Amino acid sequence: MTMHAEEAIPSHVSVLVVGAGPTGLMLSAELALHGSRPLLIDALPRPTGQSRALGFTVRTLEVFKQRGILGRFQGLAQVSGVHFAGLNIDGDHLSSPMRPANQYPQSKTEQVLAAWAEELGVPVRRPWALASMEPTGTGYRCVLSGPTEQKIVEADYVVGCDGAASAVREAIGMPTKRTSPSVQMLLGDLRGCGLPNEPFGVKHEKGMVMSAPLGDGTERVIVCDFSQPMRPQGTPVTHAEIKAAYENVVGTPLADGECLWASSFSDASSIVESYRSGRALLVGDSAHTHLPAGGQGMNVSIQDAVNLGWKLALVSLGRAPETLLDSYHTERYPVGRELLLNTAAQGQMFLRGPEVDPLREVVRRLLNIREVSILLADGVSGLDIRYDMGIPNASPPIGERLPPDAFTVVETGGDVAEELRHGSALLVLRSPDSPASSQVTPWRDQVRVVHARPTKSRGNEELAAASDLFVRPDGHIAWAGTDVDELSASLSRWLGKPTA
Repeated sequence: MTMHAEEAIPSHVSVLVVGAGPTGLMLSAELALHGSRPLLIDALPRPTGQSRALGFTVRTLEVFKQRGILGRFQGLAQVSGVHFAGLNIDGDHLSSPMRPANQYPQSKTEQVLAAWAEELGVPVRRPWALASMEPTGTGYRCVLSGPTEQKIVEADYVVGCDGAASAVREAIGMPTKRTSPSVQMLLGDLRGCGLPNEPFGVKHEKGMVMSAPLGDGTERVIVCDFSQPMRPQGTPVTHAEIKAAYENVVGTPLADGECLWASSFSDASSIVESYRSGRALLVGDSAHTHLPAGGQGMNVSIQDAVNLGWKLALVSLGRAPETLLDSYHTERYPVGRELLLNTAAQGQMFLRGPEVDPLREVVRRLLNIREVSILLADGVSGLDIRYDMGIPNASPPIGERLPPDAFTVVETGGDVAEELRHGSALLVLRSPDSPASSQVTPWRDQVRVVHARPTKSRGNEELAAASDLFVRPDGHIAWAGTDVDELSASLSRWLGKPTA
């Protein structure tokens, strides 16, 4: 979308989102879906077009399905399982009927999410960078730097989706815990090299190599050469360096081919002290960075955005108190900590020499125990997350996600989870005459009421045994049972004051 400068940047916005990668695009679309209209800016004049993150975990695919946009991601290459440090775990050990997808470049993900956001009224303003921001008591006075001028924007809330070098994080001075790098990897998108399809990676005596086709004759390769010293961050990577590292680790020649894009990364990690500082919030890589083991980074970041979007929309519209935003940090910070833990563990097992091979063998044997496989598979897939919903002594399914295909809408035969595409919360009734239906009347513009029956899908026993369900807009079950007073309290807790 082309805009004149005076039209592109207003003087006041409710929410300023900084960074238009997958995280910022998802957050902006979520805000718009729930009634808020953010200003989304990005410092780049155009998207990079680089492949970068290459796929989706099951939980992210579930989110896309809930929002009704999964079909927009054409050509997904779904795989039969997941891996932990290169050890294969069959998909039957996932607590979801869906399977992960790979070989889908981040550039295409950004195209899909940008189109969705624009349909909802949120185009990307480029190239505009956050130069500075100062608190005003009711938000922030932000100075934005454009191609030929600067503009001042008063923002009630500012959200940093601007990656590991976040300007928002630096502006608010958020303390960050960091670990130093100990191993590095070279990454490249090559063409004409005839690489094998080994998306989970193969460990060799001298290092690790991961490779997979991306389509159009392009192949992704990641090489960790144990013998190479650490290189300064940001140092350009050449095709010759990738070729030399590959040949040293694998022991066979790599065809010359062509290098389309190359980079490097390490196992350094970081996490901020808090995801929220007053009216400034941090999402995705601006809040946490880590070794990209198992392709979890972009996926966790998108899920951060889905957790925050509806909450920030309600608060910014004055429907809910600011304390609702505290739950963003409370719920997502432990997820970030767990992300750093499991990626660091994978790095120790996969990116070290023969000294860790006994540990890999022990873990491989443990994966023959079904419970262990489920624990690790669900962990790297984002399926094991359960939030505290403020109900004393609550047991599952309260706090867990509403999985796809768990309930069928009686009137239409459709999947109840897809009813979340409207952005509303859900009240799932086992009987249309349930007394719970009257409790949502004061919130009727925020809650869709559906009459549904449970399916007989595997692992659905707890849900099938539950009575009525209240499902938050992000797909997590906030209440289950027959206590209508408890339901009313849950509605107030998560949706704020009634509007009807």
